[in-house]
Amino acid sequence: WRTLVFRGPAVGAALAWPIVYPAAWAWRRLALRRTRVVAVTGSVGKTSTTAAAAAAVGAPFDPDAANYGSFLAAAVLHCRPRRRWLVVEVGISRPGQMRAYARLLRPDVVILTAVGGEHLAPFGSVEALAREKAILPLAVGRRGLVVVNADDERCRAIGAQAVARVVRVGFAAGSDWRIEQACVDWPRGTSLRLAGPAGELAVPLRWIGRDLARCAAFGAAAGLAAGGAGGDGPAVAARLAALSPLPWRHEPMPLPGGAWLLCDAWKATWPSLQSALGVLEGIVSWRRIAVLGGIEEPEGSQTAAYRRYGRLAAAAAQRILFVGAVTDYRRFGAGVRQAGPAAPALERCADAAAAAAALRGELRPGTVILVKGRHSEKLGRVALMLRGETVDCRLRRCPARGLRCELCSRLRAAPAAAERAARAVAETTGYDDDGLGDERMER
Repeated sequence: WRTLVFRGPAVGAALAWPIVYPAAWAWRRLALRRTRVVAVTGSVGKTSTTAAAAAAVGAPFDPDAANYGSFLAAAVLHCRPRRRWLVVEVGISRPGQMRAYARLLRPDVVILTAVGGEHLAPFGSVEALAREKAILPLAVGRRGLVVVNADDERCRAIGAQAVARVVRVGFAAGSDWRIEQACVDWPRGTSLRLAGPAGELAVPLRWIGRDLARCAAFGAAAGLAAGGAGGDGPAVAARLAALSPLPWRHEPMPLPGGAWLLCDAWKATWPSLQSALGVLEGIVSWRRIAVLGGIEEPEGSQTAAYRRYGRLAAAAAQRILFVGAVTDYRRFGAGVRQAGPAAPALERCADAAAAAAALRGELRPGTVILVKGRHSEKLGRVALMLRGETVDCRLRRCPARGLRCELCSRLRAAPAAAERAARAVAETTGYDDDGLGDERMER
């Protein structure tokens, strides 16, 4: 019963897949023949790119929609025949999944955001992951469109194999749609300027950072090249400019006392860590604080990975609070200390509540606090606590994948109920409440 409580959606999706897949396959071919399907895949930036692509073509978008299995089939079945566009995010976690998704969706447009940085353990190598990711863009026929990240070598190589028309988007010279400018104006947004076949496109994004600007550029290029908004650049730019920051993805939040929060707690793969800490480092005139958790799926030696992480954090922040296991903290701290006399203040917090308590005296104007951690750590609770909301959940590791804390019924459970939930998680998963389960989880 505990597995059903904590992993119910995933279990239900697995059980429903053999039933809903044939129905969705038939619905796509019979009822949705005139509907154009845009599929977004990649190792990072999928949800933001999906939001941008949906805005560019005028399709609905749900930031909390699951991106795998029977959830994809349900997205197809819920699409009405009169809709011109269906935009979906496609995620994989093990070999063999993408071929079935490509057959189900039969996409007209595929956007490939990046390759590498997550799910490397089940695939064994980045090359194997790239082969699996390539199945979707290579499934697009000659009349379709493939948009690839021009700044990612593996994406460019996959694009070179496609039979469909390929549009390369990025900062790199030679991109079909080149990002000429992506200037962050914290905390207002990012000024994006694109140059491509249709001329220049200026978008005053409310999103923060160069990487999210590139996601917006993917969506804009796909929409314009595929005929979204009638190929009208100003209309696409206006829709992108109206997009609100996505939850837990470089999300700026005002805090009591005048401080600001940069909440990026959705996950902590290496590319996303680089992106978030890069944004923090760029906010030069502010006091910069980072609340950081562990690395999601670190490649190679964990000691080397955490030391590199520490060096990156030391360049970005003036104070660092690390929430995680003692072993990881020591590895991380070794990297921070390599900054020498300029190394920022570093301390370890036992959990999200301790981190929030340690920051109470920092909530003053001119301060920005980055919150970044693994999805299972749910460090988004730090943001809720700093905003003055009640958070009674004390889980150190949460197995509810794909769920933001704001949407969880246990967030404001009575302390006794939260303690029972914590014990259930520890018994079910082997994660205990003092952080000692981290190493078992990583193995």
